[in-house]
Amino acid sequence: MNNNKSIAFKHKIKIVRIVLFLSVLIMLVKLVAYFLSGSSAILSDALESLINIAASAFTMFSIYYASKLRDDDHPYGHGKIEYVAVGFEGALIFMTGIFILIKSGLLLLNPVELKDVNGGLIITILAGIAMYFIGSFLKKKGKELHSASLIADGKHFHVDAVTSLALILGLVLYKITGLLWIDPLLAILLALHIMFSGFGLVKEAADRLLDKADAESIEKVTFELEKFRRNNWIDIHNLRIQKFGHYIHIDCHMTLPFYLNLEDVHTEIKILENYMNEAFKNNVELFIHTDPCQKIPCTICNVSDCVFRQEPFISKVKWTSQNLALNKKHTINS
Repeated sequence: MNNNKSIAFKHKIKIVRIVLFLSVLIMLVKLVAYFLSGSSAILSDALESLINIAASAFTMFSIYYASKLRDDDHPYGHGKIEYVAVGFEGALIFMTGIFILIKSGLLLLNPVELKDVNGGLIITILAGIAMYFIGSFLKKKGKELHSASLIADGKHFHVDAVTSLALILGLVLYKITGLLWIDPLLAILLALHIMFSGFGLVKEAADRLLDKADAESIEKVTFELEKFRRNNWIDIHNLRIQKFGHYIHIDCHMTLPFYLNLEDVHTEIKILENYMNEAFKNNVELFIHTDPCQKIPCTICNVSDCVFRQEPFISKVKWTSQNLALNKKHTINS
């Protein structure tokens, strides 16, 4: 593991440890709110916090495993374990939602009066604020470190914050009206919200494991290619991107002047590789198939000193995420 990746790994582990501690603390706070109020909705929220603890523990394992170097059995490395962690977290959230749904449905048939609503409200407000800021911090760090599991944890904390907001509104409504069925009904709505959130994480994990196109990464790669474009890079097409944890693997075809020798071609590819690694913080692997320019029109070629030019240059083709993905060489109209 090189120095930059080692630092990133240690940073991720430190973040997860802090989140694990905070998850335990928030769960205990929510349990206190439940014992004060007797609210089944607050208990449902506290049970979901148990998932935060389990998810953070699995996230820590996935980050450690993803940091392992590639080997003969895993030539692309171990980064996809982070998507397994995301799916695991989503499945736990979904099952928790089912449990809460069943429990709350039974309570709706036989509702009970709540106790210290004010105490439950105050603690829930504090917990909700804390979860919102923790979620924002995790999503920010997850994007900086290209960690799917940290981003998923951040989304989960934001879901918890929304849950807390709903709880606050429900408890206020109960306090005003005194209607006993409000609390179990609120718990049922929260359970459905939790199940929807869990299903979303499972779907996201499945999409990543099946290498669904990542629109955000494709747009960023396209932007960097267009930004740093060199005249010798006459054309790029058949662009494919795979993500393995914080690694990005890029396949593409590049058209270069046919008269370049092998060393010149290698230099052009190395320039692109170095630039992309700088743009993506040393997490890019490129496999580039090079083509000679003989079957591409001179009208889109910007090599000004080419002695083999057959037609005058008209304009470059602007590279976009749509035309770079096509498996065909570009013309002035494409």
